[in-house]
Amino acid sequence: MAEILEPKGASVVFRKERERERLPSEFLTPKSNRYIKIKYLVEYLVALTIFVSLSPLLLTIAVLIKLDSKGEVLFRHKRYGLTGEPFYVYKFRTMIDGAHDLQSKISHLNEMDGGKLFKSDKDPRITSLGRFLRKTSLDELPQLINILKGEMTIIGPRPISTPITDYEIEELQRFQLKPGLGCIWQAYFRHHTDFSMWMKTDIMYVKNIGFKLDVKLFFTILKGVLLKKGAR
Repeated sequence: MAEILEPKGASVVFRKERERERLPSEFLTPKSNRYIKIKYLVEYLVALTIFVSLSPLLLTIAVLIKLDSKGEVLFRHKRYGLTGEPFYVYKFRTMIDGAHDLQSKISHLNEMDGGKLFKSDKDPRITSLGRFLRKTSLDELPQLINILKGEMTIIGPRPISTPITDYEIEELQRFQLKPGLGCIWQAYFRHHTDFSMWMKTDIMYVKNIGFKLDVKLFFTILKGVLLKKGAR
């Protein structure tokens, strides 16, 4: 149900459902085979191990955020995952309290082509600690919770906030897999600001998913994180 997390007027909900029903059903059917089932299980266990191992670090970051600026420790944002179903993704808060209300005032700073997402190296809403957390990708660690909840996996198309009714038909293929912490775009094109390139690499992953590709992406992304390459 496209609007299940934020109920609105019945007419809006029904309109969204009608739009969804007109989308190609084959692109809204989860892709599944033996490898994908094993992949989800293994990556769940890996995420659980990492979460337990990094618990002291997670607690330390939470305390630092509380000391650094006013607001909640965790930031929840509505994203769309497997088959386009909405869920809330978790991140450590890296912006000032009430940052969302200020976005319309800084829309001119958006560096992401296509207008569907907002990304800017000059975003004034980011706190000093938040900038460090983003640069090191530590702000993404709470998404391990999303993996443990079964909403995400480690490698897969990144979850974004654009509803499925706003995509081109061929781009819907990205919703055949669970969204991931890392993807091809993050591994090789993270410094690019072309939204269409992001979508093309997601589709490429869906069509070519396999053990070798997942392992290659995992270590490429890990290397990028350690070297702080491309992070914003």
